[in-house]
Amino acid sequence: MEAADVNKSFKDWLGEGEELYNATLAEFQQLEAQLVDLEQRLAAKKAEVNQIAGVIGKQPVESTNRRMTAEIIDPGQGNNLSNSPATIARALTGRGLGR
Repeated sequence: MEAADVNKSFKDWLGEGEELYNATLAEFQQLEAQLVDLEQRLAAKKAEVNQIAGVIGKQPVESTNRRMTAEIIDPGQGNNLSNSPATIARALTGRGLGR
């Protein structure tokens, strides 16, 4: 740790935290906007594919709409989970780990 870091005031640390928060929030909002745009483009492409499929007699495509999710587990709760294939399958498919 540098001497300058030790001499920072609480106000300096708080200001740096604000800057970090604002930059991270802006990046989050940018990614969220990109995601909305991609979802709209995907829906339009699905409609186009299904229109063509209807004309040539193919089955329509189905969207999987899989979104990544995370489940926060308290450190003490983790011991109650098994490493069984069923638990791993539930985690991979985005279903809850609780029974």
